[in-house]
Amino acid sequence: MSGARIRVVDPNPFITVQDAGRRGAMRYGVSESGPMDWVRYRLARRLVDAPAAFEVGLGGARFVAEGGTVRVAVTGPGFVVRIGETTLTPPARITLEAGETLSLTPGRHGMWAYVTVEGIDYGAPVLGSFATNARTGFGKRDLASGFACAAVDPAAPELFDDPYDDAGPVAVLPGPQQHMFSEAIRATFAAEPFHLSDAIDRMGYTLVGPKVEAVSHDIVSDGIVEGAMQVPGNGQPIVQLADRAPTGGYPKICVIAAADRPRLAQRRPRDEVRFRWVDVGEAAARRRALLDAIATPVPRIRREFDAELLARVNLVGGVWGQDAAP
Repeated sequence: MSGARIRVVDPNPFITVQDAGRRGAMRYGVSESGPMDWVRYRLARRLVDAPAAFEVGLGGARFVAEGGTVRVAVTGPGFVVRIGETTLTPPARITLEAGETLSLTPGRHGMWAYVTVEGIDYGAPVLGSFATNARTGFGKRDLASGFACAAVDPAAPELFDDPYDDAGPVAVLPGPQQHMFSEAIRATFAAEPFHLSDAIDRMGYTLVGPKVEAVSHDIVSDGIVEGAMQVPGNGQPIVQLADRAPTGGYPKICVIAAADRPRLAQRRPRDEVRFRWVDVGEAAARRRALLDAIATPVPRIRREFDAELLARVNLVGGVWGQDAAP
C-alpha cells in the first residue's frame, strides 16, 4: 500500500459508510441501506474513484490525511467545506496534504453530504456490500482507526456544478394500495402542503399535514421498496427510505419517484413538502436525465478561476488569464 490514510476525527452517529446498497438480502430480514441522496452519492463517486462513500449528516464531520497526499471529492447541498483557512462550496475535488484536515459543516439547508476517497480500502464487504445500517449497526466500522488509500500528486481543487435542484414538489407514482384511498383523498394529498416532523432518520421520514384516510387497513404485509409511503391509522404518512424494514402492513398510497427521492431526503424537520402525481414515463425520463448529468460533471468555470480557487492556490484576481496585466 502507499502508506497514505484517511481518518475520521471524532466520529459521530451521523457518519456512515454507504455504497449502492445491500441488494438481495432483504429476504433474510437485512435492510438494503445505501445513500439517502443517490444523486450526490453517484456524483461523488464520479469525481473520485472509490467503492463507496462516507455519508455525513447534520452532525458534520472532520477527516484528516495521514502518511501522504490524498484525493477526495465532496458533494452535498448547503454544506460548507473547510481546509485550514480555505472555504469551498461543494461539489469539489480536492487533494489533502498529509496532516491537513477537511471539515464539513451543514449550512442553512441540506441534510446529507458525501465524501469519496481515491483508492480507499474499506475492508471486507458484509453480505456483498460496504453499506452500514445506522439503526442496527450492521456493517459498521471503526471510523476513527483510519482507512488505507491511494497516495496521489498534489493538485489544485476543482469545483463543479451541482446537477440537482432540491426545490419544487416531489413527484410520486401510484402505490400498490392506491385503490384503498378515495379519489378525493388522493386529490387532497397532491393539493395540500405537508411538513416533515421531528421523527426522521435514515429509516424513514414522518409527515404532518392533512389526514390521509384509507378506506381500510386490512392488508397482508408485503415488501417495502425505497420511497414507499405507508399510511398508518392516524392518517399521517411515513416515507420508507434507505434503512427501511423489509416488510410493512400499512397501505401504501404512493411511491416517491427515484429522481425525486433526494428532493425529499435533503429536507429538514418542519420543512414544507408538496407532492404531485406523475406517470412511469415521466419518472423514468427524469431519472435518465439525472444519470446523464452525473456522467458528465460540469466544471464550475468562471474564466477558469474564482475567488475560492484563487484563495486555495494563493493567487489574486488579475494575474491569471489571457487578459491579465503583464
